[in-house]
Amino acid sequence: MNEDLPPISEKEMRKLMSKALIKHTDMPQEMATETLEVITMAVDKFQNNKNYEAASLLIKNTLDKKFGLTWHCAVGEGFGFDVTCQNRYLIYVFYGNVGVVCYKC
Repeated sequence: MNEDLPPISEKEMRKLMSKALIKHTDMPQEMATETLEVITMAVDKFQNNKNYEAASLLIKNTLDKKFGLTWHCAVGEGFGFDVTCQNRYLIYVFYGNVGVVCYKC
């Protein structure tokens, strides 16, 4: 670790982790913004009881209605993925300690 950096308090760290971070996307900006709103809403709704299956289903159904059918979504902690999908329909997000990948194929 770099010793030149000032220590971060727990409060500051929680504030940083409370924002959704787009790790990768090839979506147009407007679609990515709308998808990020759906993801944060679903994760917030189901994060307390860690019901990631319900969160992924809510995200999938919402994206199917907004952007057409055949969306897939995985929500959880500590997973990896390798998917084949349509161009311009992939987003990978971290929200706190939860990872979310959504794609259309």
